[in-house]
Amino acid sequence: PGTLHFQAVHNAERTLNLAYTNVSHTVHSFVFGSNNAGPLPVNIASLWSSIMSGFKQNLNPLAGKTFSVSRFHQAPHHYLKVVHTKMGQNRMYQQTHQWSARNVARRAVPQAKFSYDLSPVEVVISYSRRRWYDYVTSLFAIIGGAFTFMSMTSSLLNLASSQFKA
Repeated sequence: PGTLHFQAVHNAERTLNLAYTNVSHTVHSFVFGSNNAGPLPVNIASLWSSIMSGFKQNLNPLAGKTFSVSRFHQAPHHYLKVVHTKMGQNRMYQQTHQWSARNVARRAVPQAKFSYDLSPVEVVISYSRRRWYDYVTSLFAIIGGAFTFMSMTSSLLNLASSQFKA
């Protein structure tokens, strides 16, 4: 886990009035690693194009968003969960994001805070075709399961019917 702080501070030329310091901000880009996807293997190129529309928004979820606070003595705090994702030879980092405006002590310097946590798991997106014998095996399994279920149900009904007749 890590934390990134942005804080307005006093310097030799300017003194800040902490009561009126506002750390509202716009995030233009906040990414981990490179977002440039390289060439994809032919067998997953079509899969990539279908996934990419929903996938891209998780690569940089903060891009172009403005975060503002409505009252004095508040500061935004961002929480990011970062998951490593591999598709073919491409490695990317997906992010989930939540934020809240937290209250700051009256004499404290407000700061915009980004807390991130790198997930220990990796998402691997791959593509493989099923062989014809996988379909045949699945078909026989379904037929066999249906036959067994119907045989057991029939035996149970016969047993129940003979019990009621006696």
